[in-house]
Amino acid sequence: MTRPPLLDPASRAGPLQRRYALLINPFYPKDPNASFGKHMLTPTLALTSFAATTPEDWEVRYWDENLLDGRPPFRPMPELVGITVHLTFARRAFELAHWYRSRGSKVILGGLHVLSCPEECAPHADALAVGDGVQLWPRIVADVESRQLRSKYVATYENNYREDPAPRRSILPRQSFLTTTSLIATRGCHNRCGFCYLATDGLRMPYRMRDPQQIAGEFEADDQPYGVFIDNNLGSNREYLRKLCHALRPLNKIWSAAVSIDVTDDPGLIRTMALAGCTGVFVGFESLTDENLTDARKKTPKTADYARRVSMFHENGIQVNGSFVLGFDHDRKDVFARTAGWVEENRLECSTFHILTPYPATPLFKQMEAEGR
Repeated sequence: MTRPPLLDPASRAGPLQRRYALLINPFYPKDPNASFGKHMLTPTLALTSFAATTPEDWEVRYWDENLLDGRPPFRPMPELVGITVHLTFARRAFELAHWYRSRGSKVILGGLHVLSCPEECAPHADALAVGDGVQLWPRIVADVESRQLRSKYVATYENNYREDPAPRRSILPRQSFLTTTSLIATRGCHNRCGFCYLATDGLRMPYRMRDPQQIAGEFEADDQPYGVFIDNNLGSNREYLRKLCHALRPLNKIWSAAVSIDVTDDPGLIRTMALAGCTGVFVGFESLTDENLTDARKKTPKTADYARRVSMFHENGIQVNGSFVLGFDHDRKDVFARTAGWVEENRLECSTFHILTPYPATPLFKQMEAEGR
């Protein structure tokens, strides 16, 4: 599906329902020839976490446009609409915001794009949630109820988030996802790559870890055999990852996570991950050219050693989804064929390819802006 559902300007909204919050993950275009099966692997953890902090006397509904279930609900109209915004679907988020605001709903925008470009997002919302939305959402809901909504709410990521409630998965259409068990055990990353949103100006996200037993309990409570860790880098602290694996092993469930390739510095840890149920890892190789990685400020082993490290995962039955960025300064015309050939030669089970994009407020953006690029 390449186009979002039509937001008919002539559609008459239903009556506004007090204490009803609608949480929306906007549509982004997909190539029907490039994938098959379920488009959405897991639900958006941020929105289900907001739902968990919503007062019990409020009705909460989760709506993901990418599930292709038609237009977002508008009968009755929600009193409060929360929309997550990323650069890739910011335009659609703004369209949704305008449509609901024009029909009486209070619209809150949050997410990565709001964090990096608040001035662009502000005209499209009644309020912005900048930073850790789990902290902000209860305050926003209370202010909507008391008719005292402010235009901007700000929170840092420096808090100890161990006490954050578990996501409210009961509001999800479970049959629509590969799994509803999206988990987060850590926050932050030991890398600060110049193109990554974690390097955005003003964003400080110290590495935080939750109690492994808390994560295991959350995984066990959701009656799903497979879980996905959405951590930026679950392997940033190897000793913590080892403890987490020990907590997960008795569950007899399977899971996948994003880790950096240097986690293979400890072969025993890879075996421990496999025994704990890890069946797949997402690895940001980024490039097969060392100079590109230096320019990107990525701390990583030499690219010549990538193949040996991939084989360590495979020897332990762990599949590898390799992520590559194309368009660095040291790339040449053969980068496409060379990268694809390496992927095939090393038998990666899956690969994702990205065009180098200077996201607003990142070091890469500032560099290209200064160079007139």
